[in-house]
Amino acid sequence: MGKLRLFKDGTAVPCWYPFWSGRSWCYDFYVDGIRYRASSGVRDSEAPEIAIAVAKGVHEAAWARALSPYPTFEEAAELYIAEFGKNEGAVRRLAAYFGPHVGVDEITPFMIDQAIVDLYRPTWTSINTARKQIVMPLQAVMNFGLGKRPRKWAPSRREYVLSPEEAELLIVSAQHPERAGVRDPDLRLLKLITFELSSGAASGEAHQVRAEDFNWPTRQVWVCGTKTEYRQRWVDLPERANDLMGALPTEGLVFLTPTGRPIKTDGEHGTHLIRAFHKLCAAAGLPADVGLCFYTLRHTNMTWFSAQVGDHDLLIDRGGWVDGRMARHYRKRPERDLADRLLAHGWDFRR
Repeated sequence: MGKLRLFKDGTAVPCWYPFWSGRSWCYDFYVDGIRYRASSGVRDSEAPEIAIAVAKGVHEAAWARALSPYPTFEEAAELYIAEFGKNEGAVRRLAAYFGPHVGVDEITPFMIDQAIVDLYRPTWTSINTARKQIVMPLQAVMNFGLGKRPRKWAPSRREYVLSPEEAELLIVSAQHPERAGVRDPDLRLLKLITFELSSGAASGEAHQVRAEDFNWPTRQVWVCGTKTEYRQRWVDLPERANDLMGALPTEGLVFLTPTGRPIKTDGEHGTHLIRAFHKLCAAAGLPADVGLCFYTLRHTNMTWFSAQVGDHDLLIDRGGWVDGRMARHYRKRPERDLADRLLAHGWDFRR
């Protein structure tokens, strides 16, 4: 750090305070590790008050930018190129134009018009070309930086959806766990698999369900949610779920390990029941290269429910989401006969 400067009255000189550099009043300071060093544009040596206002404004804007939840345009442009790979040349020209200090939330309509004027090329035959080369990529990066542009979903192996026929094979395997080399005399894995497959609850939600959360007369269960307030919801269970689960505990946690203990996760590899689940899947002859896990059952239920019920608002409520974006992600495009095949296997999600 430099030596603290003092005014004649003993008060400290602000770091942003301008100084005369022979041709103009300048400023030179750091904010959050970024150096701001430039001329204030004031070239009258006898007008320091104007330079003071300019330097102070730059300093305050720099701190506002450092504390802003939004990135600079340059940062947003780099992430945009890395994620979408579109219009790289145009985006990089815009990033160089706005520089490293302009936030995406600071760009005004006037600044956009100014960019069109400054970046316009004589070879462009119409304003439509300018719109394509400047305005469209500019707005795309701004929307991306402001969180208004949906992100691409990278394909995940855990998004596999079981067909009704594959689900039946898994259920039969869970009904006879000894054939898979799994010791589960009370068929607790069958109860858990059936609940997740028929409710669409996430694994962490299923592990917290208690006996008092069930309303048997209406075949509903209260899912308390594990992430946000939107996840708390009532979920309808099809009649077949009750038949497959059979008798459940009348108090405390409903779904337990085969040894009767609470289900725990290690925070990294998911539930410790995954090995037993994989054994059941292997015994059922399910594909081994699609990354089957308990979360597969949630994706499966959302796709089944959508195919048979077709009400997107109900699907959002069932999944516990605040809007339709995640619902569309979970709901895969089903075959046209999926709803009929589900009914043939006894799965009826219509209420």
